[in-house]
Amino acid sequence: MAFDLRPCSLGVVATLCAAHHGYGSASSSSTYAFAVFEDAAPVAAYAWQPPPPGCARAVAPESPSSVLALSRMVAVPRVERALRHVSKPLRRQMKTLIDRGRWPVLVTFSDEGQGHTGYVYQCSGWEKTARSQARVYLDADGRRVSPYANGKLNGRDGVVFAGHTWIQRWEHWACPRGEAARHMEKAGWS
Repeated sequence: MAFDLRPCSLGVVATLCAAHHGYGSASSSSTYAFAVFEDAAPVAAYAWQPPPPGCARAVAPESPSSVLALSRMVAVPRVERALRHVSKPLRRQMKTLIDRGRWPVLVTFSDEGQGHTGYVYQCSGWEKTARSQARVYLDADGRRVSPYANGKLNGRDGVVFAGHTWIQRWEHWACPRGEAARHMEKAGWS
């Protein structure tokens, strides 16, 4: 089945996340945002942005600026959409819609505490890499948030510690590991 994947506003991603994502929210900025539409309504959405500096350095220490993160992927429940596999639009983004000369390294995460196994990433050709335990913080509305504000831990009002989860990192490289800077340079980025 063909699907209608196209760029969208971050508002489309945020609306779907509020209704269907385990964290209940999306970032306020993105480098790319795409959605799959059925009958003019979005049924799946994807938001991409550079990851935090520490993550970028961990993934590609030779070229942290080459890393782009899939920060949100969300879809309405399977019974409410014709799209069978959210991995297919994800693969199209990775192969044709994202400038892989500029962004040769993609990273994303699956949260075991949300019941995510990373199956969609596995189907899309991502490689499972580091796994770590992470603290979970919630805001007053029960949404997952960072405890940091202006670089200070616990600097946000109403943010409470809610336990731990296991986070699995996934990576997708358009070049050999350690070659991201050279790959970008060949593509005209320096």
